[in-house]
Amino acid sequence: MKTKFRHIITMMVLAPLTAFAQEDLGSINVTAARSSSPSIASSMPITVITRKMIDESHVNNLVPLLKGQANIAVRDTSGTGAKATVDLGGFGDSAASNKVVLIDGRRISNPDISEVDWTQIPLAQVERIEIMQGGGSVLYGEGAVGGVINIITRIPESGGNIGFSAGSYGSSKGHVRAGAVNENVRVEANFSGDRSDGYRKNSKLERSDGGARVEVDLNDSVMLHASGSYHRDSFGLPGNLTAVEITSFGRKHSITPNDYGNSNDSFIDAGVMFNTQSFEADLPVSVRRRESFSHSDFGGGFTFDSNSLLKTLSTRPKVIWNHSQENIHSSVTLGADIDRVDGRVSGLTAEQNRSGYYGFVTISDAEQKYVLSGGLRSERVEDVDVLGKNAIVNTQTAYDLGASVAMGDFRLRLNHNRSIRMPRLDERTPIWPATAFRTDLLPQTGKHYLASLRYSATDFWLEATVSRADLKNELYFDPTVGFVGQNENYSDPTRRDLFVVSANWNAHALAKMSANYTYTKAIFMGGAFSGNTVPGVSKQRVGASWQADWTEGFSTTLFATYVGKMSVINDQANAQQKLGSYLNFDAVASYRWHDIDAFVRVDNLTNQKYSTMAAVNPSGTRLGYYTAPEISFRTGVSYHF
Repeated sequence: MKTKFRHIITMMVLAPLTAFAQEDLGSINVTAARSSSPSIASSMPITVITRKMIDESHVNNLVPLLKGQANIAVRDTSGTGAKATVDLGGFGDSAASNKVVLIDGRRISNPDISEVDWTQIPLAQVERIEIMQGGGSVLYGEGAVGGVINIITRIPESGGNIGFSAGSYGSSKGHVRAGAVNENVRVEANFSGDRSDGYRKNSKLERSDGGARVEVDLNDSVMLHASGSYHRDSFGLPGNLTAVEITSFGRKHSITPNDYGNSNDSFIDAGVMFNTQSFEADLPVSVRRRESFSHSDFGGGFTFDSNSLLKTLSTRPKVIWNHSQENIHSSVTLGADIDRVDGRVSGLTAEQNRSGYYGFVTISDAEQKYVLSGGLRSERVEDVDVLGKNAIVNTQTAYDLGASVAMGDFRLRLNHNRSIRMPRLDERTPIWPATAFRTDLLPQTGKHYLASLRYSATDFWLEATVSRADLKNELYFDPTVGFVGQNENYSDPTRRDLFVVSANWNAHALAKMSANYTYTKAIFMGGAFSGNTVPGVSKQRVGASWQADWTEGFSTTLFATYVGKMSVINDQANAQQKLGSYLNFDAVASYRWHDIDAFVRVDNLTNQKYSTMAAVNPSGTRLGYYTAPEISFRTGVSYHF
């Protein structure tokens, strides 16, 4: 039973890994079908970061792990990862609302416009990360426009590990994970915490996380599972600096020394899984409570406090039928995503009721040389202003058509789909004054077209992908409306054209190399900003790595990330000076002796002075840069028991 459920939960699609060395993983199974279907069945490119790669990177949190991946850009306003935004697909300031992030299939993307808190996901608990590029609204619901990031946690096992690390800017981190397994029960618990004074003044971060998971096999076909976690953090908000302020006071300065924030986030998830040879089902229920607070005095001006408390009750039942007859195999997935959110956000006491129902079908020959897939979803979202007694209901439909065809050593993937993205709760509240409830915002929809060709050999693979996304009623922040700007639908079409090429070559134990290149053209197709590029989106990005295994226990890895210049946030008119390009190198050396691992990591090896993000205020009078940390060091040790 244990082996069977491990196969169901852990075996998912692994397609191109970018910015890390990749071993031959064989026929693993795929997140894209939201079921255990073979990797070649996917009609979309999928990047996978495995547990081995996480261990070898020795990063402090998920942010630096994601920054070199294909079709991903990372913007970090604090330098600690506490307020980082991961942009999948080229959406700039609205990146948080145009992707879906999951943990073990449970949606952690927020119902407001805030980004996922990447520091609250303990790396010691992550088994792998799957990144699906392109629209995925049929299987993952509204918001899956640029793609989906699914974080798979580790299955409980006997033993565990304990580790500690420390480094520059007063940073330190510790974690412990322990598990026990008998014939029918698997239990695991974990705790981690870290703190940092931060590179800049007022960029201090403190956070702690604890969690547990239990799995019980009732028989060979039925398993009960339950998990939960608690996260809390506090952090400084150093704000941005103009070029004059950087020259006068230095890159580490903060003009908002009294601004800060904190958050608490907890969840409980439980359910039952069924599995027979031809039938699978998962019936989970989860409860989440997220509370956040931020304080700003704008460098000594007026004070502004923001409180948010959102409580979510959700269920995501899913059933899968598999059938084989002669040389034809078919799989049918039916499921639902039902959420109820209530609480307070941006001064609004609100409720959100979301229900999505979907079906997905895959048909292939026995050897998976020819695979066809298709699906349909209907989604309904009701937003309610509780005190004002106003409500708005939006209903949209998404579809997905795909094919995967083998041609010798080549694999061709084709996909066309329709994506949907509903307005967020705080998008319905004007920034100033925050008293009204807007019912005029429309859902954003998109049509996506993708073609990908992959060549695979024994120690080498190469994959090239071209895609286009044409969006209608794109939701964005328009700084030209009102006194401080406002969230709006762009009345004319917008477009994302992407070209992504990734390669991996295990030439030798001392030369395991990989690289990726992403070209993104994100433009307004008409209206006031016709022909302009979307702010915060770089046209060109490169990620690369070179790993050398010098001995059985000693290895080194060099990472490189290049990000081209881009228009700054809020500059839809493309009138401001562009944020400059940068080339960043990171390096890590690690040694394993028996059950002990030790490492040294250096970030920003060449001590570049750069910023990952810049923004102009709505009046256009202040262009501020969020300066990134200079060279930093970290070392640590862990023991596996």
